[in-house]
Amino acid sequence: MPQFDPHVAFPQIVWLIAVFAVLYLIVRSALPKIEAVVGSRAAVIGSDLTAAETARTGAAASIADYEAGLARARGDAARVTAEAKAAAAVQTTVKLKEIDAELSASTAAATVRLEAARTEALAGLTSVAEDAAGEMVTRLTGRRPDAVEVSAAVRNQGL
Repeated sequence: MPQFDPHVAFPQIVWLIAVFAVLYLIVRSALPKIEAVVGSRAAVIGSDLTAAETARTGAAASIADYEAGLARARGDAARVTAEAKAAAAVQTTVKLKEIDAELSASTAAATVRLEAARTEALAGLTSVAEDAAGEMVTRLTGRRPDAVEVSAAVRNQGL
């Protein structure tokens, strides 16, 4: 095997050391640049995280303000609704009292008119009953009864 031949192994070892030395120099020169990029990325990520935390805190404060405003608006709406209901109830009560008074007056006037019409109808009924009774007696007996007798007879019957 040629790897174990000392004539061939020595130059291979020299070339190996030379290649590793070149690679070491290349990596050594690139390492500070890589470290700078890593440090820069860490700084950017840190500042982004700080900005995100600040934004989250601001959003939480905005949400709290929004919810407080919403609660105030709901309270105001409930208060206005209660006031409107109370005002409507007062107006309804006043209107109902006015209507009740009008209806009472109308009922009293209608009662008076009905009583007058009843009295008039009864008076007319008595007259009609007297005429009818007189006519019946005349047809049955052939003689016309006296108006005073007919009136007395109708009154005795309860008309």
